[in-house]
Amino acid sequence: MPTASLHDRLPALRKWIETIVETHRPAARPVASLGFPRLGHYFSADFLNLTLLVEVEHVAKPPLSALGLHQFADFEQVNSAAITYLDLCLVDRNRVADEALLFHELVHAVQWQVLGTERFILAYALGHISGRGYEGNPFEVIARQLESRFVHQASTFRVEPIVKQHLDQVAPTLLSAADALLRRP
Repeated sequence: MPTASLHDRLPALRKWIETIVETHRPAARPVASLGFPRLGHYFSADFLNLTLLVEVEHVAKPPLSALGLHQFADFEQVNSAAITYLDLCLVDRNRVADEALLFHELVHAVQWQVLGTERFILAYALGHISGRGYEGNPFEVIARQLESRFVHQASTFRVEPIVKQHLDQVAPTLLSAADALLRRP
C-alpha cells in the first residue's frame, strides 16, 4: 500500500527536509525584507517577517524515488521555480523578483504552519496519490487559485483565513487519513 510506504519513510523524509532547511537558513532573509509592495496586503507582517526566502541555483526536491516512494516520480520531474519547506521558500535566483511566484509559495508556507510538518507532508502526499497528481493536488489547486486572484483582482484579501478554511473544509479526508497514519504504530 503506497501510504504505508509513505508512513514508513516519513522519518527519513522529515530528516531530509530539516537538513535542507538548516543548510539554507544562513543565507535566507525574511520575505518582508524583499520590498514587495503588495504582499503585506495579503499576509500579516509577522508572517512575512518569520517566513524566509533563499535564492538558489537549483530548487531541491526530496529524493522520493530513492526513498522507495516511486508513486511520486512525477513530482520529482516537475520543473519547479520554487518550493517551500516549513518556513523557508527556496526560489530559483532567476525568478526571485516574481512576486506572484512568491505569493504562491507563501500559501504553502501557511499550509505548513497550520498543519505542522508531519501532517503537511502526509496530507500533501495523500492529495498527490489520490489520483489527482501534482496538478490536481488540493494544496496546489488552492495555491494556484489564490495566486490567480492576487494577479488578476484589484481587491485584496487575507490569505491565512482562506487557507485555514480550505484545510478545514476542502481537505478533511486527507487530514483524517494523515492523522490516522500518524497514529499507526
